[in-house]
Order: sequence, then structure tokens, then C-alpha cells
Amino acid sequence: MKTFNNQFGELEYDAKHVILFPEGMIGFQHCTKYILIDDIDTEPFRWLVSLDDSELCFPLLDPLLVMEGYEQQVLKTDASVAFVVASLHELPERSTVNLKSPVVIEKNTQRGKQIILEDERLPMRYQFLKSPQTGAGAGQSC
Repeated sequence: MKTFNNQFGELEYDAKHVILFPEGMIGFQHCTKYILIDDIDTEPFRWLVSLDDSELCFPLLDPLLVMEGYEQQVLKTDASVAFVVASLHELPERSTVNLKSPVVIEKNTQRGKQIILEDERLPMRYQFLKSPQTGAGAGQSC
């Protein structure tokens, strides 16, 4: 199968790789079908690309790259994988990840959901890179 995405152009995928988000992503409930893309040029980011909207894709990161032990708060079984959604800025040190609302994908069923965690210590905008000028920024929330 083929799809077109404004960022990646034409993409080929197998139907078994479609991830169904029955409730959509927060703010994008109308988009329920996605594929996960690995792009060597943007590693360690992965991309959740909408099959419903050619302009929509979300940069994702493994939460263990951002916060040790994070996945234990989210995952119930080994059949799931969790990601945090990144908000990328042209100044990398201003980029953030949403620790409050991770994306969880059930590997066996290819179903996904963006959940909202109740832990008040987890911010929606967590700066995960250091500022080159000050060295500050890593681990600070906005």
C-alpha cells in the first residue's frame, strides 16, 4: 500500500503495520490510522505518520532516553511499547517532550492510545536538551 505525507513524500507500507487509534490522538480525534516510521536522518526520533491527514505526523522518542524508569509508570505488560511526543523547535534546547500524555501501542493488536497520566510531577513540556550557552535546560519543565 502507498500513502503520501508532506514531510516524507510517498511512503510504502504493509496493512499489517497500520496502527489503529480508535480515539485518535489528543486534539486529532478525526485521525485514527497511523504508521510508525524510522528515519535515519532524524534518529533517535521515530515518526507517527497519519494515514488520514497528509500534513500530520508526530515526532516520538523512547521515554528512557529522557527519563530513567519512566516506562515502568506507563506499561502494564511487555506487549506494549511507550513513546513520548516531542515538540521540536528550531533552537534544539527549546524542544520539549510531553511526559504527561505518552503514546502506548499494543504490539499484538496494533492498537494505540494517547493516555493522560495522573502523576502531577510529569510535565507536558519537559525540556530534554541542554542549552549550548548556559548548559541549563536539561530536565527543566516549562
